[in-house]
Amino acid sequence: MVLAEVEGLLRALGLARQVRVLACDTAVAPAQRVSSARQVELIGGGGTDMGAGIGAAAALRPRPAVTVVLTDGYTPWPAAAPKGMRVVVGLLGEGAPDAPPWTRSVRVEP
Repeated sequence: MVLAEVEGLLRALGLARQVRVLACDTAVAPAQRVSSARQVELIGGGGTDMGAGIGAAAALRPRPAVTVVLTDGYTPWPAAAPKGMRVVVGLLGEGAPDAPPWTRSVRVEP
């Protein structure tokens, strides 16, 4: 589901444009610049900590104005929004718990 959503975002932005993708479980993999979901290498595979992923996104230079988080929602979240960066959360699957109120979230049904 995540890769399908990445592909949809890339299409919406225009396929010629690259985005940075951070694969995240309890650790964050190095940023990947991709223009297609086929280029994304999913690294890890155990547990999730979106706080680590959001922190890594905030540390990127240049810092993204918007970070899109795709998750099933079963993750610890930072207590507050990162400064200078909006966070949009795509909650994947039925029954995903709510994201924090400082995010903008959308439910993505299968």
